[in-house]
Amino acid sequence: MSAADTRDRDTEAAMPATPNFIAGGRKRPSPLRSRAWRIAAGYAVFATLWIYFSDGALAALVPDTAQLMRWSVYKGVAFVALTSVLLWLVMLRAFGAIEAGYVRLNEQKKSIERFNRLYAMLSQINQAIVWSSTRDELLRKVCQVLCEHGGFGMAWIGWEDVRSRTLAPVAWWGAADNIVGKLVIPTDHVHRGLGPAGMAFREGSPHVASEIADDPVMAPWLQEARRHGWRSSAAFPIRQKGNVCGVLTVHANENGFFEEREVGLLTEAALDVSFALDNFLLEEERLQAEAVVQKEQAFSQAMIDSMPGIVYFYNEEGRFLRWNKNFETVSGYSGEEIATMHPLQFFSGADQATLAERIAQVFEAGEASVEALFLAKDGVATPYFLTGRRLMFGGMRCLVGVGINISKRQLAEQALRELNETLEHRIDERTAQLQDAVVRAEAADRLKSAFLATMSHELRTPLNSIIGFTGVVLQELPGPLNPEQAKQLGMVRNSARHLLELINDVLDLSKIEAGQLEMRRAPLVLSESIYSVVDSIRPLAEKKGLALVVDPLPAMPGMVGDRRRVEQILLNLLSNAIKFTDRGQVRLSVATLSDFRANPAASPAMAVRLKIADTGIGIRPDQLDYLFQPFLQLDSGLARQHEGTGLGLAICRRLAVLMGGEVTASSAWSVGSEFTVTIPLHPH
Repeated sequence: MSAADTRDRDTEAAMPATPNFIAGGRKRPSPLRSRAWRIAAGYAVFATLWIYFSDGALAALVPDTAQLMRWSVYKGVAFVALTSVLLWLVMLRAFGAIEAGYVRLNEQKKSIERFNRLYAMLSQINQAIVWSSTRDELLRKVCQVLCEHGGFGMAWIGWEDVRSRTLAPVAWWGAADNIVGKLVIPTDHVHRGLGPAGMAFREGSPHVASEIADDPVMAPWLQEARRHGWRSSAAFPIRQKGNVCGVLTVHANENGFFEEREVGLLTEAALDVSFALDNFLLEEERLQAEAVVQKEQAFSQAMIDSMPGIVYFYNEEGRFLRWNKNFETVSGYSGEEIATMHPLQFFSGADQATLAERIAQVFEAGEASVEALFLAKDGVATPYFLTGRRLMFGGMRCLVGVGINISKRQLAEQALRELNETLEHRIDERTAQLQDAVVRAEAADRLKSAFLATMSHELRTPLNSIIGFTGVVLQELPGPLNPEQAKQLGMVRNSARHLLELINDVLDLSKIEAGQLEMRRAPLVLSESIYSVVDSIRPLAEKKGLALVVDPLPAMPGMVGDRRRVEQILLNLLSNAIKFTDRGQVRLSVATLSDFRANPAASPAMAVRLKIADTGIGIRPDQLDYLFQPFLQLDSGLARQHEGTGLGLAICRRLAVLMGGEVTASSAWSVGSEFTVTIPLHPH
C-alpha cells in the first residue's frame, strides 16, 4: 500500500460518522433513538406498576381513610422525587455524552484540517524537489514550505561538519534570525548534543519533544521557545547514501502536535529530501566522471596530434572514429567533412581497388601495409606509406594505422633507377650518389623509430613529473585530501606509471630497431642477478598465492655482459609467467652449455641457459608464431584480462640476440608454458 493510500485511509478514519442507510434509501434506526424509546418504555412500565401495586399495598396497610389520603400524598411526593432523581441521572448522562461527542467532533475536525495542511505541505515539498537544481536551494525551499504551508513556527535543517563534529544550520525559515547562530549541536558520542536534533542525528530515527516546557533537554532553548510561542518540537534524520548527515527540525505552536500521523508525514518528507540529495550527489559524481573522461580524451588526442604523419582510426564500415590534426592539414578537409567520408575517398580510382584489398586483409589477417597516392581536397596527390592493424573497440572490429609521406624516398628510388639505366661508364661516377640515395631511402623507413629513440628525455620527463607531483599530493604535503580525491589521484598516478612503462618499452624497442642501444661489457655474477630479480618479483607471486621455486644453481664460470639487460630479460619473463598463472607454481632452473651456437654458421661457445616454467593458461599452438611480435597481445580486445603493452617478449628476444643469444618458447594450452633464454658467457 502506498503512502498516499495510507493517508487517505487515515483521513477517512478521522472523519465523523455519517448516518447509515439501508436498501431503498431508508435510514436505519439511530442507536440514540432506539435508546430513547427503550428509556420511555421502561419509564411507562415502571410508573404503571408503581401506581397499581403501591395503591393496593397502601390500602391493605392503612385502613383509615384519612390516613390513607395522607399516605397517598406522601406516596405521590416520593414517586415524583424518585422519578426526578432518575430523570436527572438520565439527563446528566445524555448531555454528558452529547458534550463529549461535540468535543471529539471538534478535535477530529482540527485533526483533519491539520492533516490536510500537512499533506499539502508534503506535495509542495515534492514540487520543490522537482524544480530545485542545487542542494542549498532545495533545503531552503523545504524550510519555507514547512512554515508557509505546514503552519510551523520555525523550520531549520542542520548539516554535520565532519571536522568539528557539530551540527550547524545550512537552511532555515521562520522566526530564526536570533536563534540560528546559537544552534551548534555536537554530534559525537562524547559531548552528546541535547535536544531532538542531536538525538535524532545520533539515533538515526525521529525524536519528538511533545511539551518543550516540561522537557529537560529543551531547557537551553526554553526562553526563546516561550518568546516565539513554540510548545512542541520534532527532529527527523536526513541521509545521504544511507548515512545520517543532517537533521530536519520543526517547531509547532501547540502541545502534543506531533502525533503518529504527523510524525509519519514528516518522516516521509525527510525521506523524500534524502532521496533528492542522493540524486544530486549522483549527478555531481557523474559530472566529475565526465570531466575525468574529457581530460583523458584531451590527453590522448594531444598525444595523437603530436605524432608525425597522419593517424586514422575507423570501423569496418569505413566510418572514421578518430584522426590527428595532421590528417586535416594534409588532406585539406575539416573535421566535420572527414567524419562523413569513407577512407577510399582519399585515393584515386586506380588505387582504390588495391586499398580495398589491403583493408580487407587487415580485418582478416590482423595487419597490412600499402603504398598509394593520398589525394588532398585541392587535388594534389602525395605518395604515402600506409599501415593498418586490426583491433576491437566498442564491440566492433576497427582499423588503426599511420601514414608516412614517402615523397623523398620515392625520389631517391627514382634516382636509383635512373642510375641503373645509365651507361656503364658512369657507374663509378654515380656510385657515391647511389649510396647516398640508398641511405636516404633507409632513413625514411626508420624515421619513426629514430624519432622515438631521440625523444626519450622529452617523453619521460613530463610523466616522471606527473608521478612525482601526484605522489607529493597523495602524501598530503600541500594539504589534506578527501577519500574521493585520493582515489582519483591514485588512478592518475597508476595510469601515469602504466604509460611510462609503455613509453619505456616503446623507446627500448625503437632504440634497438634504430641501432642506438648500446650493450655494456662488464664482469657480472649471474647468481647475484638471479636472486636479486627473484627477491623483487616474489611479492607478486605471493600476492597471487603462487609458489616461486628456484632450482639449485650449478657452479658457473665467470660471465661478461650487460647486467641490466640480463636482469631485464629475466624480470620480464618471470613477470609474464606470474601474470598468466592463477594457481600452481613458477619454476626457474639454470644450466650451462659448452657448445651453444646462435646460428648454424657460428662457432660453439660456452653459454648459460635459463628456463622459466609455469602452470598457467598456456598458449594455443596457432598463436606461438605471433608470440614475439611487437605490439601484439594474444588476449587482445576489450575483454582481455591482463594488462600490458605487447612489447615485453619482443624486447627480450631482441636483447638476447644483441648479446649473441636467443629466446624460445614452448607451451601446452591450459597446462603451462616454458620460456628458455640462452646467453653466451662471453658475447661479442
